[in-house]
Amino acid sequence: MRFVLERCTVRPWRPDDAESLVRHANNRKVWLGLRDLFPHPYTIQDAHEFLQQAISGQPEMKFCVEIEGAAIGGIGVHPGEDVHRHTSTVGYWLGEEFWGRGIMTEALTAGY
Repeated sequence: MRFVLERCTVRPWRPDDAESLVRHANNRKVWLGLRDLFPHPYTIQDAHEFLQQAISGQPEMKFCVEIEGAAIGGIGVHPGEDVHRHTSTVGYWLGEEFWGRGIMTEALTAGY
């Protein structure tokens, strides 16, 4: 699944996203807004482990937000369990240099 939008593209993660992922994810301000499982500092090893898991996931539940070929953020859908099985939580992050431009707002509407 790939959505080309006005400000960005939302697409599946790829192995070659590792360096860009580290460049944008290894930021304390980004990390402060995320779940505890998101590591800080964010290393190349963290990126490779995440990408392996994200790429192998079926159905796809984690997506890359891309601008000009670079991975600058991510969106993940986390299905609920038990009594919450009919719900999902959406998580997302974006590299700090891209904040305030409406990029994630647009990315979150992809496919709707």
